[in-house]
Amino acid sequence: MIRPVSARERRLIALLILTALIAAGYFLIVAPVVAGFQSRAERFDRLALTYTHNLRTIATIPRLRREAELRRAASVSFVAAAGNAEAGREWLKDRLQRAVDSAGGAFREGSDAEASPGWARARASARMTLPQLAAALAHLQNQPPWLIVETVSITAGNVIVPGQAPSMDMEIEASIPLRPAAAR
Repeated sequence: MIRPVSARERRLIALLILTALIAAGYFLIVAPVVAGFQSRAERFDRLALTYTHNLRTIATIPRLRREAELRRAASVSFVAAAGNAEAGREWLKDRLQRAVDSAGGAFREGSDAEASPGWARARASARMTLPQLAAALAHLQNQPPWLIVETVSITAGNVIVPGQAPSMDMEIEASIPLRPAAAR
């Protein structure tokens, strides 16, 4: 048999039911609303940081553009403009010949050399004296676009004349990076 519930037990059951309703209300209504406010606040903070970052990035565009233009202008001194690798090799052979001729040497021939993609590489054979070789190398390396003199081979014969600088066979190999020439 079920015994009757006392007033104290009824108050405890009512308090327990009230606590359960308050907990259910908190977990079903209040907690999701608070969590929504917190997630929106975090998202707002992230958006504010992204907005600030984007403003700073946009503000640096003119400076970055000036730097890019300066670097592009400086690259002209380091890169040869040619339509293709063959044109770059011909330009390089012509430059080697001009350097040898301006130094007073006898240019014999220019030939192609194997190069990496994006590079032109050429070889020049000439007959000249040691001072002429120094002048030719100075001419090659001190005028833009600067190129890389990779090898210099000297073959000295038995032609030594007293009082004169000996004339020797030279082979100069040089390379330079290429940039496609602008269409005109």
